[in-house]
Amino acid sequence: MEELTASLEKLRVASENPSPEPLDELINYIHQQEDSTTVCEELVAGGVLPLIAASINSSSVEAQGKGAELVAELAKVESCRLGCVTSGLVPILVEKMSSTTTGVALQACRALGNICYEHDGGRVSVMESGGAAQLLHLLQRAASLPNTPDDHQLRLVATGFLLNLLNSYDTVQDQSMEAELVDVLCQYLDKFAEDEDIPTHVLLSLTCMADTEVGRGLVVSRDITPQLVRVLKINESAEVTETCLELVTNLAETECVKTQLAVGGVCEAVVEVVRRHRNNPASDLSPPIIKTATDLIVLILVGDESMGIIYGDGSGSVYQELVGWLTSDLEDLQIAGALAMGNFARSDAHCIKMVESGIADKLLKVLSSHNSGEGDIRLQHAILSALRNLSIARQNKPVLVQQGALDVLLPMATAIQTFPVVFKLLATLRMIIDGQTEAAVKVGSNNEVVERLVIWCGTMDHPGVQGESSRLLAWTIKNCGENTDVITALINAGCVPPLVLMLGSEHAVMVNEAALALVLVFSSVVDPEVVEKTKLPQVATYVLNNPNLPPEILANVLSMLTAIAGKDSGIECLKKDELKTAIETLSAHANEQVKTLSAALKEKL
Repeated sequence: MEELTASLEKLRVASENPSPEPLDELINYIHQQEDSTTVCEELVAGGVLPLIAASINSSSVEAQGKGAELVAELAKVESCRLGCVTSGLVPILVEKMSSTTTGVALQACRALGNICYEHDGGRVSVMESGGAAQLLHLLQRAASLPNTPDDHQLRLVATGFLLNLLNSYDTVQDQSMEAELVDVLCQYLDKFAEDEDIPTHVLLSLTCMADTEVGRGLVVSRDITPQLVRVLKINESAEVTETCLELVTNLAETECVKTQLAVGGVCEAVVEVVRRHRNNPASDLSPPIIKTATDLIVLILVGDESMGIIYGDGSGSVYQELVGWLTSDLEDLQIAGALAMGNFARSDAHCIKMVESGIADKLLKVLSSHNSGEGDIRLQHAILSALRNLSIARQNKPVLVQQGALDVLLPMATAIQTFPVVFKLLATLRMIIDGQTEAAVKVGSNNEVVERLVIWCGTMDHPGVQGESSRLLAWTIKNCGENTDVITALINAGCVPPLVLMLGSEHAVMVNEAALALVLVFSSVVDPEVVEKTKLPQVATYVLNNPNLPPEILANVLSMLTAIAGKDSGIECLKKDELKTAIETLSAHANEQVKTLSAALKEKL
């Protein structure tokens, strides 16, 4: 403390004619201490800040530089930053950023950067003092300086200061200045793409800008794709690569950017990053880099236009690479490949061509190794999503059946417990059996699968699974070619109550599917006990009284009731006053088919 007091006194004595020596002594003293925090706090409490301000304002260039350097050391301590602001140092340091002496400008930048670090008060003071404009001018000037160690350090410190200034600071500044800033940052990425620290600062600064509405608009309108591609291609630092991928992912959330990235070759560069880190892992960052990179490609493919560009009519280089990922020994690549196939399969034209080229067969082969309860859940979900999309095109359905899709999928119905996977599985099965009689019979004849479907129809833990189970039962009945053995087996397994509940769905399409399935059920077999165990009259009354249902669905519901009423054993179940009133009301319906069906049914009842 004596030494510290002596150094402080020297600085006080020299304040009228500042020199760098007392400042340098204090800097060295701070560096020598194990507990520099306490020393810095003692200095601030001892009144060092006004003395430093006098040194920075002096005519001595050396004293200016050392004064700014001492502020930079003090501002490393969180508790000292506010004092640096309240003592009026920020405007003085902002002015010194324009110094033509590199050392002074560098230390002023460094000091301001430390004052702003995780300190909103510092950021506000810098902005109010015109620091943003001065920093922009300094960045512009430093970009053209030669690549000497001192000039490189100035660029590094200036970009670091910018990052600290922008980080978590939401106040929107002059838009024209921000636009200039984006241009300067692109210039830095062009010139210093191979560096490690400068690109990191620049990319993180762009990320901060992209987190505000105005800043994001400027970054997007500038289209920084060429700079991002350049960094991904030539910078070998894992940290820089990861930071760049995170920025691209951030920007890709905007729809138009997906197209920019697809056109600009980002996916090709990302594929190369994956290849580089898969074949020669650089560090512990390689696995997360591969994960971020693959997630990014899948995100870009969410855009319709960008997906079409990457697909390239089935011959795009990135598309071909993603197909290859399906058979990779890395699960992250397999999952990304499957998710990508699901995104490519969003149009019938793509679906048909992909199935013709063997994509569905590849997916089924991969899934066959993961179709048990021990299989990778993420991979199961991704492959089922892709298979579901591929099976929408009508001409693909028989091909998938021939390729053994049901042999792979049906065992999953009795082995998988994870509801999100079950949901995708049921939707995929429903798509595949549409119009495929043999496939529907195979599903309906599998007692274990049907039993599980009936159980899932009653689950309250996942409404999607509950709905898809009922729909799959309905579609099985609809597509089984009126096979009485299958329909009887389904009735005996307890499928009628779930279909009756489905009839009361708030979704018109599900009401219609349930009505059509029940028409077939009750046209084939009617057991009064089966009907009596349900709330069919009440549900039918609710449906017929729904003013929003289209006439064709009402007609199907009436046809279902007519099928029941056609059997002596079933008509008694329908003789409920509220149901008869609803039918009578519909006998005056504007639609001729509804009117005819309801009048005939009224007569029977």
